[in-house]
Amino acid sequence: MNIKQFHTIGYFVKNYFHWSMDYSQLEGCIADFFTSENEEKKEAFRKEVETLYALQDSDLVREVTYRLGDRGMSTKDALNMIKLLYAKTQEPQ
Repeated sequence: MNIKQFHTIGYFVKNYFHWSMDYSQLEGCIADFFTSENEEKKEAFRKEVETLYALQDSDLVREVTYRLGDRGMSTKDALNMIKLLYAKTQEPQ
């Protein structure tokens, strides 16, 4: 699978949930993203998150965050992150 199709998630990781952020700050990063970004970027983010969630492929999530977001993470953290992103993107904003 071409990871470049997940460029908005890479953008989110690189600019909101970057390497210096702790996982306890992830919900706040999601809120900041939805407050700051335009509708087009928010919709692209939702679609990418839905795709990654449906695939349940931790290696793909790890590759996307590492190669597009400059952040490494464990398998457990990758799965937890995508689950939280999915839950938060399904809520009305």
